[in-house]
Amino acid sequence: MTAPAYAKVKTQLLRRISNGRWRAGDRIPSEHELMREFGVARMTVGRALRELTDEGWLLRTQGVGTFVGGEPRAESHPVEIRNVAEEIAARGHAHRAEPVRLEEAELDDEVAAAMERASGERVFFSEVVHWEGDQPLQFERRWVAPDFAPDYLAQDFSRITPSAHLLKIAAIEAGEQIVRAEAADRRVAARLQVKTGAPLLVLVRRTWARGRVVSHARLFHPAQRFQLAGRFGDVK
Repeated sequence: MTAPAYAKVKTQLLRRISNGRWRAGDRIPSEHELMREFGVARMTVGRALRELTDEGWLLRTQGVGTFVGGEPRAESHPVEIRNVAEEIAARGHAHRAEPVRLEEAELDDEVAAAMERASGERVFFSEVVHWEGDQPLQFERRWVAPDFAPDYLAQDFSRITPSAHLLKIAAIEAGEQIVRAEAADRRVAARLQVKTGAPLLVLVRRTWARGRVVSHARLFHPAQRFQLAGRFGDVK
């Protein structure tokens, strides 16, 4: 299927930023200049510029012009259940995972309620730091039902993410995500290389498979490096 005209323009503009032809702070050609260059309508150029601006590649100042921005924030969809390694790869960056803990743990009251199990029941527990390039992007704490993933503790989570391993076992039937703001405690701050008390965006995620809750995760992100982005409907 042929890509729409705005996507072709967007790709060309992004290529100029990626290859260094346009650098951070550079003013780019006006909409009218881009219309003439690509032979497309103003609406087409406008959508390409709007999406690049929303993604953090461009900065637009009314009455002044459009400029190349800095590196865009990492982003995740607020509803979709995604693999962080795939998200990072889609941005053209390298993903690296650093497992911190991998063990059995007893459920406290809060996590037991989330997993619809008894308090004190033993489940599998993991902590993994996910890096995007040379910066830690996500600190993942995850509780997993042993009867769903009996080999969970035998996995090398420096090579496969916990979510990818769970998806290999069975398709996720349903998911729930809650987004909340928190201040980093000392341990999370150390893993994410931010100051204690720094603002975080936390995704609290539950996933269901085979008719039951199989995983509960808390995904901590530095607020200055991460954002949530989603779109619904057909935006022209």
